[in-house]
Amino acid sequence: MDDVELVAAQLRRCTDDLSLYGGMLLATLAEALPAHLVAVRREGRLRARLGGREPALLGLTVSMGGRRFELDRDAVGGRPVTVVRHESRGVVLSSETVSADEWCRALTAELVAAAGADSAAARALQRFTSTA
Repeated sequence: MDDVELVAAQLRRCTDDLSLYGGMLLATLAEALPAHLVAVRREGRLRARLGGREPALLGLTVSMGGRRFELDRDAVGGRPVTVVRHESRGVVLSSETVSADEWCRALTAELVAAAGADSAAARALQRFTSTA
Protein backbone atom coordinates (compact mmCIF):
# COMPACT_ATOMS: atom_id res chain seq x y z
CA MET A 1 0.00 0.00 0.00
CA ASP A 2 1.53 3.32 -1.09
CA ASP A 3 0.05 5.24 1.86
CA VAL A 4 1.83 2.98 4.35
CA GLU A 5 5.18 3.57 2.68
CA LEU A 6 4.52 7.32 2.44
CA VAL A 7 3.66 7.60 6.14
CA ALA A 8 6.63 5.46 7.14
CA ALA A 9 8.94 7.57 4.97
CA GLN A 10 7.59 10.79 6.51
CA LEU A 11 8.10 9.48 10.03
CA ARG A 12 11.61 8.19 9.24
CA ARG A 13 12.54 11.51 7.64
CA CYS A 14 11.55 13.32 10.83
CA THR A 15 13.50 10.90 13.03
CA ASP A 16 16.79 10.88 11.08
CA ASP A 17 18.21 13.40 13.56
CA LEU A 18 15.88 13.27 16.54
CA SER A 19 17.80 15.79 18.58
CA LEU A 20 17.32 18.37 15.82
CA TYR A 21 13.87 17.39 14.53
CA GLY A 22 12.32 15.90 17.68
CA GLY A 23 10.19 18.98 18.31
CA MET A 24 8.99 19.01 14.72
CA LEU A 25 8.01 15.34 14.86
CA LEU A 26 6.20 15.85 18.16
CA ALA A 27 4.29 18.86 16.82
CA THR A 28 3.41 17.14 13.54
CA LEU A 29 2.08 14.01 15.24
CA ALA A 30 0.21 15.98 17.91
CA GLU A 31 -1.48 18.07 15.22
CA ALA A 32 -2.22 15.26 12.77
CA LEU A 33 -3.56 12.59 15.14
CA PRO A 34 -7.09 12.71 16.54
CA ALA A 35 -7.38 13.85 20.17
CA HIS A 36 -8.77 10.48 21.32
CA LEU A 37 -5.55 8.74 20.21
CA VAL A 38 -2.87 11.12 21.46
CA ALA A 39 -1.88 12.73 24.75
CA VAL A 40 0.81 15.41 24.83
CA ARG A 41 3.23 16.53 27.52
CA ARG A 42 4.53 20.09 27.58
CA GLU A 43 7.26 21.74 29.60
CA GLY A 44 6.26 23.80 32.61
CA ARG A 45 4.94 27.31 32.08
CA LEU A 46 7.50 28.89 34.36
CA ARG A 47 10.43 27.37 32.48
CA ALA A 48 8.92 28.46 29.15
CA ARG A 49 8.24 31.96 30.45
CA LEU A 50 11.84 32.26 31.65
CA GLY A 51 12.88 31.23 28.14
CA GLY A 52 10.56 33.85 26.63
CA ARG A 53 8.36 31.38 24.76
CA GLU A 54 5.25 29.25 24.89
CA PRO A 55 5.57 25.85 26.62
CA ALA A 56 7.24 23.44 24.20
CA LEU A 57 6.05 19.94 23.45
CA LEU A 58 8.28 17.48 25.27
CA GLY A 59 6.49 14.22 24.62
CA LEU A 60 3.47 12.42 23.37
CA THR A 61 1.75 9.10 23.77
CA VAL A 62 -0.29 7.48 21.01
CA SER A 63 -2.61 4.75 22.34
CA MET A 64 -3.90 2.28 19.79
CA GLY A 65 -4.90 -1.35 19.76
CA GLY A 66 -3.49 -2.35 23.12
CA ARG A 67 -0.19 -0.60 22.47
CA ARG A 68 1.13 2.73 23.66
CA PHE A 69 3.71 4.49 21.52
CA GLU A 70 5.70 7.03 23.52
CA LEU A 71 8.04 9.67 22.16
CA ASP A 72 9.53 11.67 25.00
CA ARG A 73 12.43 14.03 25.63
CA ASP A 74 13.76 15.60 28.82
CA ALA A 75 14.05 19.15 27.49
CA VAL A 76 13.80 21.26 24.36
CA GLY A 77 16.58 20.13 22.03
CA GLY A 78 16.99 16.86 23.92
CA ARG A 79 17.11 13.59 22.05
CA PRO A 80 13.72 11.86 22.27
CA VAL A 81 13.41 8.29 23.48
CA THR A 82 10.98 5.98 21.69
CA VAL A 83 9.15 3.34 23.72
CA VAL A 84 6.43 0.82 22.83
CA ARG A 85 4.31 -0.51 25.68
CA HIS A 86 1.85 -3.40 25.43
CA GLU A 87 -1.08 -3.13 27.78
CA SER A 88 -4.34 -4.79 28.62
CA ARG A 89 -7.14 -2.98 30.42
CA GLY A 90 -4.76 -0.22 31.49
CA VAL A 91 -2.10 -2.59 32.87
CA VAL A 92 1.30 -2.44 31.17
CA LEU A 93 2.35 -5.98 30.29
CA SER A 94 5.66 -5.09 28.66
CA SER A 95 7.71 -2.04 27.85
CA GLU A 96 10.51 -1.81 25.31
CA THR A 97 12.73 1.07 24.28
CA VAL A 98 13.14 0.71 20.53
CA SER A 99 14.98 2.49 17.74
CA ALA A 100 13.23 5.43 16.13
CA ASP A 101 12.96 3.46 12.90
CA GLU A 102 11.32 0.49 14.61
CA TRP A 103 8.98 2.85 16.51
CA CYS A 104 7.97 4.53 13.24
CA ARG A 105 7.25 1.23 11.53
CA ALA A 106 5.16 -0.08 14.42
CA LEU A 107 3.20 3.17 14.77
CA THR A 108 2.63 3.30 11.02
CA ALA A 109 1.29 -0.26 11.00
CA GLU A 110 -1.13 0.55 13.86
CA LEU A 111 -2.28 3.77 12.15
CA VAL A 112 -2.94 1.99 8.89
CA ALA A 113 -4.83 -0.80 10.66
CA ALA A 114 -6.88 1.76 12.61
CA ALA A 115 -7.58 3.79 9.47
CA GLY A 116 -9.59 0.90 8.07
CA ALA A 117 -12.04 1.03 10.98
CA ASP A 118 -11.69 4.59 12.33
CA SER A 119 -12.47 7.52 10.05
CA ALA A 120 -10.60 9.90 12.38
CA ALA A 121 -7.46 7.77 12.06
CA ALA A 122 -7.88 7.73 8.28
CA ARG A 123 -8.12 11.54 8.24
CA ALA A 124 -5.05 11.71 10.48
CA LEU A 125 -3.05 9.65 8.00
CA GLN A 126 -4.18 11.93 5.21
CA ARG A 127 -3.26 15.07 7.21
CA PHE A 128 0.09 13.65 8.21
CA THR A 129 1.11 12.75 4.68
CA SER A 130 0.18 16.23 3.48
CA THR A 131 1.91 18.16 6.32
CA ALA A 132 5.09 16.25 7.12
